[in-house]
Amino acid sequence: MTKLEIEFFEEYRAVDIICKDMFQTEKGVTEYIEQMERYDSQGFRQIDNWNAKYKMLKHLRWLRNQIAHEAGAPELEQNDLIELQRFHKQLLKQMDPLTVLLKSMSGKKSSKKRTSSQKSAKYSTMDIEVHNKSFGKSEIWYLVIVLLIVGLYFLMKLL
Repeated sequence: MTKLEIEFFEEYRAVDIICKDMFQTEKGVTEYIEQMERYDSQGFRQIDNWNAKYKMLKHLRWLRNQIAHEAGAPELEQNDLIELQRFHKQLLKQMDPLTVLLKSMSGKKSSKKRTSSQKSAKYSTMDIEVHNKSFGKSEIWYLVIVLLIVGLYFLMKLL
């Protein structure tokens, strides 16, 4: 692997970890791309260069796969690494296309639902996506253990 490929691969891995954390999934960047596809019609209308950013992200994933599964990525250029670094910074600042879109969508929903008491809790855009997912095995086991402990506590109080 060339130095550029190593740098690109390491940067991609960092971005992938952030995406895995964002969506609570093992698919990482692939899940981010799928979410962009899910919100494509809204993103196209509301986010500047939505399609270009989507295509760029797919291209970066393709390059990563070339590096990981082939003998390298001869098409890889310094500009690809720069684009990946830029996307990484956007993720960290929550200024990436999907987050910006989801924030604008949740802002519109919350402004319609708000009443005179504006004490309602705001959820982050990633909370919205996580709540649409099902619980994983570890979360179910955690819930079962907590329920058992609480049940035993009340059972001991009765005795």
